[in-house]
Amino acid sequence: MTIDDRDKPTGLLARRLIRSARTATLATLDGETGGTPYGSLVLTACTLDATPLVLLSDLARHTRNFKADPRVSILFARPGVEAINMSRATLIGSMEPCENEHLRARFLRHHEGARDHMAFADFHLYRLVPESVHFIGGFGRIETLDASDVILEGGPYDALTAAESDIIEHMNADHSEAIHAYAHHLADRPGVDWCMTGLDPEGCDLTRNDAVARIDFDTIVDNAQSARAELVRLAQAARDNT
Repeated sequence: MTIDDRDKPTGLLARRLIRSARTATLATLDGETGGTPYGSLVLTACTLDATPLVLLSDLARHTRNFKADPRVSILFARPGVEAINMSRATLIGSMEPCENEHLRARFLRHHEGARDHMAFADFHLYRLVPESVHFIGGFGRIETLDASDVILEGGPYDALTAAESDIIEHMNADHSEAIHAYAHHLADRPGVDWCMTGLDPEGCDLTRNDAVARIDFDTIVDNAQSARAELVRLAQAARDNT
């Protein structure tokens, strides 16, 4: 957690962790050892309201575990800092299948390498239905929140979910210079070939090879028109920062 984050709501900080993560630690109750906690590393994305999504194989031990007992937790952490100062959030809840094609497409934009796995019949998308969130914002900031304090209110944002793929395709095809400006001048991330991989009510996600960048909106958007207005505003802000 940075100095600038100290006065921000804990729910917002936890939600940012979820949105920016590409991997997380999934804990299930292990059927092979009588319920011992079992942790595994998983690829993750999230719905537009920040509900976690994971792609899992039916053959995996963690999948067998939560199909027998749906209670799980998922740990999201910001890497690259000492553990005692590392922001992290543990979401506690239960797992359920997710059959939404828009969300499948959203997951694949964040994890293009998972496309071949998703083609196999035993791989399925799941969402965590959270009940509570335990957040540690570095040394001295520890809070337990209700899930409603973290998952963005106003969902499920169906209109924006349906429009997301078209918006991203249009931005990558016709406004690549604006995306580069977002990365360079708003996120201080140099390099070429940045592309947009996600858009949600609070911002957009950019990717360049294995690098990622998160650009926050100034206001909540819930449809294609309001999203376009924020993207235009960001482009102007990027020009002003040159």
